[in-house]
Amino acid sequence: MTDKLAEQISQVKQRLAEAKARIPKHSIPAALIAEIDDLEEELARLQALAGADPIEQQIAELEQRLAEARARIPKHDVPAALIAEIDDLDEELQALRAQRDSAS
Repeated sequence: MTDKLAEQISQVKQRLAEAKARIPKHSIPAALIAEIDDLEEELARLQALAGADPIEQQIAELEQRLAEARARIPKHDVPAALIAEIDDLDEELQALRAQRDSAS
């Protein structure tokens, strides 16, 4: 497990503990339930990554970064820098997948 991944797991655990500490005795807000669910899913994803081989970790991290970059695409006038970022991430992801597939 990389130091970065261990740090991310630690941060998500901390955020999850903080969210759970905010649960009132009655009438739990839907937004808080959604936040806790999201944090639990993120924690499970990160912990699964921690057990994966390094190439799989890199692929998963790149897929996440690519999804985040694609989510930033505006409906109109896509910035050239964002297109370049997505292209670079996509190329790096393809190279890692090819490396993984050739090792299998």
